[in-house]
Amino acid sequence: MSLHNSNSIAKMKTPALSLRPLANVSAREGARAWRADALAGLTVAVFAVPQAMAYAVLAGLPPVNGLYAAIAMSIVAALWGSSPFVNTGPTNTAALLTAATLAPLVSPAYSIVALAGTFALLVGIIRLGMGVLKLGHLVRFVPEPAFLGFMAAADILIALGQLHQFFGLPAPTAHSTLEKLWQVLAGLPRSDVGAFLIGAGVVAFLAVFDRFGKRIPIALGAMILATIAAPFLTPISGRSIAVVRDIAPIAGAFPSPNLVWPGYGALQNMVPGALAVAVIGLIEAVSIAQTMALKKKTSVNFNQEFFGQGLGQIAGAFFGGMPGSGSFSRSALVERCGGKTALANVFFGVFTALALWIVPTYLEIIPLAALAGLLFFTGVKLLDFGAIRAVFRTSRADFVVLCLTFGVTFFGKIEWGFFAGVFAAMAMFLSRASRLHLFEIVPRGAGKARFEEIIYDGNNAHEPSDVVALSLHGDLFFGLAPQLREILGAVAREQKPRFLVIRTRRAHSIDYSCWKAIFDFARAFREGGGTVILTGARDEWRAVIENAEMETVFPSDCVVSPHKSAWDAFEEGLGRVAATRRTAGEGDAPLSPAWRDYFAAHHLDPNQARSLSNWRDPFNDPATLGFADV
Repeated sequence: MSLHNSNSIAKMKTPALSLRPLANVSAREGARAWRADALAGLTVAVFAVPQAMAYAVLAGLPPVNGLYAAIAMSIVAALWGSSPFVNTGPTNTAALLTAATLAPLVSPAYSIVALAGTFALLVGIIRLGMGVLKLGHLVRFVPEPAFLGFMAAADILIALGQLHQFFGLPAPTAHSTLEKLWQVLAGLPRSDVGAFLIGAGVVAFLAVFDRFGKRIPIALGAMILATIAAPFLTPISGRSIAVVRDIAPIAGAFPSPNLVWPGYGALQNMVPGALAVAVIGLIEAVSIAQTMALKKKTSVNFNQEFFGQGLGQIAGAFFGGMPGSGSFSRSALVERCGGKTALANVFFGVFTALALWIVPTYLEIIPLAALAGLLFFTGVKLLDFGAIRAVFRTSRADFVVLCLTFGVTFFGKIEWGFFAGVFAAMAMFLSRASRLHLFEIVPRGAGKARFEEIIYDGNNAHEPSDVVALSLHGDLFFGLAPQLREILGAVAREQKPRFLVIRTRRAHSIDYSCWKAIFDFARAFREGGGTVILTGARDEWRAVIENAEMETVFPSDCVVSPHKSAWDAFEEGLGRVAATRRTAGEGDAPLSPAWRDYFAAHHLDPNQARSLSNWRDPFNDPATLGFADV
């Protein structure tokens, strides 16, 4: 038996990928907007320089690598992306995943800086591939609770992961989160008081002036004040306070490409983390782009955005960068500061490069405790308790997914936490989808609600009747085929109908397995002297019957096309049943009271019924219908 796909999927035309930079910016538009774009790019660069350095520290990299990534990624992603506002560069989640993935792979042969370039290249290839293959729609299948659970765990890990810098302690050597936290707490008696005062001061400053953060660069102000205060706090510490220079000096130029081949084993260990960074980063970028597009009443080409994000990440890999993605805070700032086109993010990259070139000496003396304070404040601030509470109040199942994602991310391997949530949500969806929604339709007198639907779930009584009507709902996929066979068989055995009318108007799709269940049942039912009639059968379903060579089981008179009104096709099928029953007589089971009253009220005159329905003679021939022995 050969079946064609029966699903009718209305697809919007997917925009083609453009290889031309700034494809969405006309020359005239760029000329008009360049001043506003330049001012927006300069403003965001002032905000972002300390943030990019802090995210590099979070990833376990020298702070300058965050600046390299911000420069290369923002320019290239803006030139080939779709949204004019998405600012691409280092982010907290990408930095955290980078640290978790690369820390076990560092060795004397491969530094974390070299591994970060290879890791960033792998992330970029995944994103670029998704764009070229037009897989942008896949981000729609990532459940919001899984994303929320991952982000909540990531934000707490970011905050806790900076405690050692906050107190001026060496980095913990343990692997698990709780063991690292215990090492930091055990080392508190040896903490650096000066570093603690700087970190706590930065957190307090940011907390007090956070309400002005949309108008003034408070992070930059906190870094300046911390840098000024550090020399005065050195006597309290009894030692010099660690600064950026102690990790690595900041050169005022881009480094040469330093990619390494770590071997197949290490590369395999990178793949889960790279996939997580790629997918989560794309979700962030698309979410930002959609939010901005809704505000500006424009559209977003997901595949083009993926393509731009991939190219930007690859460019960052070759210029000493690190993995990143679209930043919510920086992108919102681009729009709020008056950015008009993608040139705003190009200017952002240019001004960040100028800062790296002009003031590297000042960037080197920023205290590490100040960057730790910035990261600690960012991690706590990004915790979205309102969204978590909304998930709890809306759906307990989704809250379970959120908690599972949080638990795996926080207590297990962070790169697997996100995917654990996705798989858990898929399992719950399949559990819900595997419940067959099959209803018996029973007449309920006159009025608008002439029919009632009673679900087959083992809790409802279903009377025997010569005529039984069923309604299929939702998507019928292979997981429902066994239930469909079982219930159809039970209907035939227990309700003993000769005529089974199946309403398909509410069935969205039917796959091969479920079609085969229907065909097998209808063939056996017909051989036993019964007839199955499909109503509301769309054209593609008629094609399935023809392609499967099932016209003998479902002749054209047993298939009723949909009408404009919801119940008209169903009642046409009932009219055909009524006329045939008059010819064939009563069956083994009498009509149930509800159906007897319905046929008495709606089909009194057989001649009138024939003229209204225009039946073909074969349908009125009992031998054709398979119950000549009645």
